[in-house]
Amino acid sequence: MANPGPASTVANHPQVLGSNQALRLLASFQSVNLATTGDTVLPVLNSGNYSVSNVIIADASTNLSTATVPFAGVFTAPGASGTAIVANATLSALTGPTVVSQRTVASTAAQSGQNLYFNVATASSYAATVDVFVYGYDLTFQP
Repeated sequence: MANPGPASTVANHPQVLGSNQALRLLASFQSVNLATTGDTVLPVLNSGNYSVSNVIIADASTNLSTATVPFAGVFTAPGASGTAIVANATLSALTGPTVVSQRTVASTAAQSGQNLYFNVATASSYAATVDVFVYGYDLTFQP
């Protein structure tokens, strides 16, 4: 039998790109707790300089349009400080696990911080979680 070639590994979100000309996952966090206020750190994946183009919130564990509706956003520093990538806003559009919300990006300016912060400004009045995905362009020079 002939050698089929080198082994390869497949990941959910491959980050090895031969070019910085691609929209890719920059950061994510699964099951962010919306029942308490504060920050969840979103570590930036393998990029020294980037521009955020999309923030997706999905997989709500429950209907977020009832009782106290959580407010949340994405920032470059803890405590809803630094640059507002997505300003704090209601998450009431997330009415269940099949609904996906693409948030309005407030700043596409180049960033170099290695963490982004998902800030819950107003907590939900009941147990609730969501998944957060940050997509954008890796502006790090690739030879």
